[in-house]
Amino acid sequence: MLTTQLNPAQINVLNLMSYIDTEQEQKELQNILLMFYRKKTDKLLLQFQKENNITQSTLDDWSNQHVRTPYK
Repeated sequence: MLTTQLNPAQINVLNLMSYIDTEQEQKELQNILLMFYRKKTDKLLLQFQKENNITQSTLDDWSNQHVRTPYK
């Protein structure tokens, strides 16, 4: 059986979860964590766009492309 060791951040979150008493509190914490990762992802995406010179015009062009796999 493969076991995975928890990192310090995971252990910290588990310790904090011991204070959660209701399903509502669980949902609130889940939303906070989701917002944290959403901000992180948005930041990485903006960095990627800047580094690769991807503009809104580029995104618009891509959204209008119809690239499909040809079927035989």
